[in-house]
Amino acid sequence: MRPIRFILGLALSLGLAAAALSAVADEPRHTTIDASRALGAPAATAPDIVVTRTPPDPPAMVERSQWVFDLRWDRGDVFLVGIHPLELPAPQATPRVMGRFALELFEGPTLIERARFDFPLLGAEEPDAALSFTPKLRTRIGVVFPATKRGTRLELVDRATRRRWALPWPVQDAPATPAQAGVGAGPVDAGAAG
Repeated sequence: MRPIRFILGLALSLGLAAAALSAVADEPRHTTIDASRALGAPAATAPDIVVTRTPPDPPAMVERSQWVFDLRWDRGDVFLVGIHPLELPAPQATPRVMGRFALELFEGPTLIERARFDFPLLGAEEPDAALSFTPKLRTRIGVVFPATKRGTRLELVDRATRRRWALPWPVQDAPATPAQAGVGAGPVDAGAAG
């Protein structure tokens, strides 16, 4: 009688174990763990998502001829120092990177090219302005942009402040210098800020 009880008990235990495993298998496999409870920290809030009307980057243009826009950040103002031609050994697509600033080329209302960049040492806005060195920063960058025949207007965009400045387009074949173009003596067309 004992072996039958043992076999029945074993069968009943295996049945209960199979039912428990089946119930666990039906539960979601991914669970959210709130680490703040384990660490005693206050629960973190989800960041606010801001939806903007900024269109996505268009397909990259591929050009052998490029323009280098020599731009300077000087204590919060942006200056166009000059524009210089650049011939590459082979056609190259405009790189797609992240950045606070961008050169955006439009054909009518349509964005047809965007080259994003950051000025060296100009980081994100610091929450405590007393510790910021940004107001005293002077830095410079050369931004490579395709020398296309397309486009009707070129703008420099600061995505952090939403300011926009008009830049010369189409660029003349002769390289622009501060003395020739009347740029570099003051901020980039501040009247076009929007």
